[in-house]
Amino acid sequence: MSPPEPSSVWVVSDGTRGMEVQSLALARALGADPVVKRIRPAPWLRVFPSLGAWSAVPPAVGGDPLSPPWPDLVIGCGRRTAGAVLAVRARSRGCSFAAQIQDPRIDPGLFDALVVPEHDPVRGDNVILTTGSLNALAFTDLKAEAKRFAPLIRSLPGPRVLVAVGGPTRKQQVDPALADRFVGHLEQLIDSGCGLMMTASRRTPERLARALTALADAEPAALLWDGTGENPYFGFLGAADAIVVTSDSVNMTSEACSSGKGVYVADLLTPSGRIATFQKTLRERGLTRPFAGHVEPFLYEPLRDAEKAAEALRGLMARRQR
Repeated sequence: MSPPEPSSVWVVSDGTRGMEVQSLALARALGADPVVKRIRPAPWLRVFPSLGAWSAVPPAVGGDPLSPPWPDLVIGCGRRTAGAVLAVRARSRGCSFAAQIQDPRIDPGLFDALVVPEHDPVRGDNVILTTGSLNALAFTDLKAEAKRFAPLIRSLPGPRVLVAVGGPTRKQQVDPALADRFVGHLEQLIDSGCGLMMTASRRTPERLARALTALADAEPAALLWDGTGENPYFGFLGAADAIVVTSDSVNMTSEACSSGKGVYVADLLTPSGRIATFQKTLRERGLTRPFAGHVEPFLYEPLRDAEKAAEALRGLMARRQR
């Protein structure tokens, strides 16, 4: 018999989109329609999240109230919300099952479940490992999204390639030489007959953003979403025959590898630490290939991290109910 689904779920968020998306993906994979609690986390809990395990510690200094009736399950993502998740667990006297996505770098035993990518070192009986970050791509109708944005896309030749561009990380800046090489490889794609659907992020350096704009202005076979109007990303993803993504983002690469379409990874910087481990794992498992100005479709087993994490989480919740 399958364990029962939680009847009430909270997603606790500080409004950071990349974190909230992961929490919502886990809730969706559980079949839940969560209540999103957007808060301003208490400063003391951002520095010392474990203080949230004490019910007398206020969990937030603004935003939506964290008060009864308590949920069956509370989900947070990232260190900034970890203390608030623990506070809900403490104040509900353990009635709210506390699931935290990403390693908050405190005792994992304070939570009922941790959902972390395998390139993070934390392990334990309540730790659920994923390959990358969670996303809700499995619940997105990419064909319908491609149809919605067909007027924007239809003039591009095929094969069509989604190009998702990131930027510097907290520890590394974009290497101008690598950025120039990347743009040159995009030009090679156009010369080979491909149509490019490009998106940049808020992290994309101005110099690279200008180069992408110039490429789109000069080449009828390329377009760059300029940030105005509705984001066509999922439309681009649905219309793509292949994907090029920069190596600086675990989230973007994980989402690309959930699509089942051939994923090519380009360096704007040389990945190090955990991101380097993550990218190496994807290459070794055949989910990605290096980008050098050429793409072609290839097959692999798409990531289904949210669904797999939800299945494991159901097991942990059922075990606690015994």
